[in-house]
Parts: sequence; structure tokens; C-alpha cells
Amino acid sequence: MFFIFRRRRRKKKALTAEQAAEVERLRAQAKAALPPRLAELAALHGFTYNKVRIKHNSSNWGSCSELGNINLNLNLMRLPEQLRDYVMLHELCHLRYMNHGPEFHALLESVCPGHRNLARELKGYRLI
Repeated sequence: MFFIFRRRRRKKKALTAEQAAEVERLRAQAKAALPPRLAELAALHGFTYNKVRIKHNSSNWGSCSELGNINLNLNLMRLPEQLRDYVMLHELCHLRYMNHGPEFHALLESVCPGHRNLARELKGYRLI
């Protein structure tokens, strides 16, 4: 017999009023700071993307679609600038390589030397 197991989605916990206010504060900061910095990094390294969106994801710091759209998590505002840049450069590199293969890592290393150390450092931070 063949069974298909589906992953159950966790229900999002309701935010307290204080947490909701913090999320909105972070969203405003992220919308003001992240798109211009992404544009700056893209121009500096020769990347072209379609759109950028600021989201409040619970599972990732950023993502890139095959259409060239980049999503950035508003929680990036809680990180040191070098980790924010690392995440944005990581997503920009996905515009050329939609995987985490050797070519992707070589490109990422060329635009963000020491990226593996930054990735380890990023694991010490949690999304809210």
C-alpha cells in the first residue's frame, strides 16, 4: 500500500497587543530600510530583481522566486547589519542559482566572503 502523509500546519499563535505593536514597528522600519539596501547591494554586484516584499514569515529570513521576486522578513531589522546584508546577498544569488549547489556557494562567497560563518551566526537568532 502507498500512503501519503501530509505535514500538518501549525496554527499561528495570536500575538499579544505588545507583540503586534512590535511587529508593526519592525514592519515600518523594514519597509524604509531594506528595499533601498537591497537595491544598493544588487547594483553593487550586478544583480537584477523584479519586486521586493516585506513579510512576517515564521520560518525563513528571506526567499526568492523564479520570477525574480525577493521576499524579506521584517525580523531582519533585529539583526546586525552584516547579517542583514548576508541574507539579502544570499537571496540575490538565488536569482542566478535556484539551489544551494556548489555554483551557488561559489557565487555567494565571491559577493560575501566568509558567508558560512555568517550563516552559523544567523542560526543564533530566532524569528518572532
